[in-house]
Amino acid sequence: MLKCNTEIMKDLKKIEEEKNLLLSKEENQSIIKYVSEADKIIPDYNYDDTRREIDELDKKEIYLRGLLQKSNATVIVPEFNMTIGDCLVYLAQLSSKARVLKYLASREPKARTLQYQRQVEFSEALYDINKAKSDYEATQALIVKLQMAIDRINLTNLIEV
Repeated sequence: MLKCNTEIMKDLKKIEEEKNLLLSKEENQSIIKYVSEADKIIPDYNYDDTRREIDELDKKEIYLRGLLQKSNATVIVPEFNMTIGDCLVYLAQLSSKARVLKYLASREPKARTLQYQRQVEFSEALYDINKAKSDYEATQALIVKLQMAIDRINLTNLIEV
């Protein structure tokens, strides 16, 4: 069966939810509390069955993550001539760069910072704030373009599952 990367990611999310549900059920039902034998209610819990189900989900997760890793390492995102994995690293780098540029772009060229011993202290930017704003906007536009390219390839790249 062929599935796109996005479908596989959704399958992984579903596996995670199923596993969390099993673990939660196990936590709630693996031990019972009661006052007397007459009050004792034994839930439908089986240690071996639960372990087996979790192990099966773990195997599915390993298999699907392996498929995605192979895809991320080999499939090229044409607009950027990089693999999906490289694009994800680049996206993180651009996001970090954008945070710094946003900070630099938000500063005032010259500002009074504080009064110290009856003297006013000033701070002055040693860079062109408008250039920082322009660089920030360009970086944000590149992030959007990169995210769209990654999303597009994740929706169109098909993997045999």
